[in-house]
Amino acid sequence: MICLQRQIFSSAASHENQQMACRSFIIRNMTGKDELKTSRILIAAVLILTAVIAVFLFLLQNGDHRPAASSDPDTIGQKAALASQGAMSVPSETSEMASLGVSVNDYRVFALDGLGFRFVIANVHVSGTSPLNVPLSHFTTSEGIRLDQVQDYVNALEEKNLFLGRQNVMFSLISETSPLDANLFIPVKDASLDSVTVSADFQKQVLSFSLKEPKGTEGMLTYTDGDVITDGRTYQMTVSKAREITGEPLYQTVNGEDQEYLLPSTTKVYAFQVDAVSLYGDTISLDSAQYVPENSSEVFEALPAEIHTLKFRNMLGQTISDTSSGYLFFYAYDPEDHPITYTGVLKLKVSGQNTWITVNVDLNE
Repeated sequence: MICLQRQIFSSAASHENQQMACRSFIIRNMTGKDELKTSRILIAAVLILTAVIAVFLFLLQNGDHRPAASSDPDTIGQKAALASQGAMSVPSETSEMASLGVSVNDYRVFALDGLGFRFVIANVHVSGTSPLNVPLSHFTTSEGIRLDQVQDYVNALEEKNLFLGRQNVMFSLISETSPLDANLFIPVKDASLDSVTVSADFQKQVLSFSLKEPKGTEGMLTYTDGDVITDGRTYQMTVSKAREITGEPLYQTVNGEDQEYLLPSTTKVYAFQVDAVSLYGDTISLDSAQYVPENSSEVFEALPAEIHTLKFRNMLGQTISDTSSGYLFFYAYDPEDHPITYTGVLKLKVSGQNTWITVNVDLNE
């Protein structure tokens, strides 16, 4: 009896040990599978992360980057910045045309009153072997207009004080680096067209523009103080707000010697700072300048080139072939005696230009 009980207890214990061993085997087996699965997930994650980093670094060094569009709704492409250096060398005209490619980043359609034509300003992306020097003779619209032969349209705009330079329009594609993003001017003659295309003779793909929603405004083509002023070919400049310098001695250079230049005590004297850059070494100058107050028949002529102060150089008539800075000086009778408005336009006549450039700028701000 005692032997039977021991056998039963021994059998039960043996069965329990077998069950425990089995559970232990199952747990070990499951743990091994989980660890293997986790390891595979970690390895996959590391490989994916490594690949992402490698692609990012490749794009950073070699990518065809496109700058973000301006947050200003009145600016097409990126807002222009004054060049930091002038008299840059012009690269040889691009000969490897097969390497070039052009596409559209953004554009605006303009249908302004009194012009007799519509036009598109398109921000395009140009890629190819650097440096780039691509004449606009390679671009032709579906109406047969070559983009290097548009001066009559430009003149018509400038006669209405509308300036393509406000949108940094370029009339040749020149850059030491590639790719290049640039704004192009595309006139449209036929008022009935719903679209226009531009073909480039170095690629099959055409650039297409819908004309159905003209959202361009006159304000997008008018300069204000601080804007970069440019002809899209040879120069850039900026004009600051006016600063009053009444009371500061003025001098006139006569035969190489400075003499004090006296004005009536009832006048106020203003100075506009001008920063100018001759992009490729072309010689330019400011031949004339006027300030015209709003709602006034008066025209204030800039003081002549020989007038200056000890601190401020007169910019009028200076030869510019690189970078240059100076001031334009004006005087007006005290507003208490002869009231003038504080808003108006500064008019600039650049050498070789047929029309005046107008800049909306205020006095006494």
